[in-house]
Amino acid sequence: MAFYMVQNMSSTVSNSTSTYYRLQSSPHVTHAESERFTNDAKAAYALSQRIQITQVQEGPYRSGQNKPAQGKEI
Repeated sequence: MAFYMVQNMSSTVSNSTSTYYRLQSSPHVTHAESERFTNDAKAAYALSQRIQITQVQEGPYRSGQNKPAQGKEI
């Protein structure tokens, strides 16, 4: 069974929330892998909303999840 890292991103500047996900390399991801995922999700959200990366608010990070029905794979 495939597991995914999932995290929502939002901003007070934009009224939009986006869900990002990525296939995990193993059932238990390393801190470096989860950190890369979060940084990539923040950058993707900032680019899509045309805002500074410092304006992005991270939602809770979750690993070991099923593939989300909606969201953006990064």
